[in-house]
Amino acid sequence: MMKESINANNIIKGPKPLKADLHLHTADDPLDKIRYTAKELISKAADVGFDVLSITNHQRMTFNRDLFSYARDRGILLIPGIEMTIQHRHVVVLNPPPGKIFSDFFSLSTLPRPETLVIAPHPYFPGIHSLNGCLLKHIGLFDAVEYCHFYTSRINFNQRAVEVSQSNGFPLVGNSDAHFLSQLGTTYSMIYGQKDLESIFAAIRNYEVEVITRPLRPSEMGSLVRRYFRMKLRGKNINLQKRSNPRYRRREML
Repeated sequence: MMKESINANNIIKGPKPLKADLHLHTADDPLDKIRYTAKELISKAADVGFDVLSITNHQRMTFNRDLFSYARDRGILLIPGIEMTIQHRHVVVLNPPPGKIFSDFFSLSTLPRPETLVIAPHPYFPGIHSLNGCLLKHIGLFDAVEYCHFYTSRINFNQRAVEVSQSNGFPLVGNSDAHFLSQLGTTYSMIYGQKDLESIFAAIRNYEVEVITRPLRPSEMGSLVRRYFRMKLRGKNINLQKRSNPRYRRREML
């Protein structure tokens, strides 16, 4: 299937854009049992021409000097990121202050700007952790809304996000939310800025970003759904094994 471009009509196109995915998960994720490491993800992304990545594991920032250098040596700018759970809803925060805890949506207003960027991930997808009505209720706290890769030509929960983007003058960014390496490159952003954090965030806020995407084939969607539920089951079994281990229980009590 051919990829299409979304929200590109008003972009003043300058230098070669940066190919970016700002919502990715790796084996360091404490909630999802993902098989590939951060370095394996970076290497794969470099092979398919990515310029900018952010690893946004749930409740954990996977970023250090070694990973930053590893990415830089492969032509990629690695931006610190995390997918937080705030009042049971998922929020992606890029370049968050280290160690800061967010207990509610109001606390997002304390983030330093413009050096931090807040994205509404898969906001209208079915699931208890999607923002849904919380997005419009707290829309002033967000910098961009996500167009996620997980859709087909017949079923696309991104359409509501596109409507919110258009009706509220809200930047739209394309991300994969990858949990498997095969998801990388299905949906991504082309950002018209320089290859540094300040320029990238400014370009997104100024709508100088283009979403490149294609719908999944039904067979791809079915395969991903099966793999996703196997991953969740594997994680659940591992957690049960840990909790049945006396040494683990003693650690939890300390």
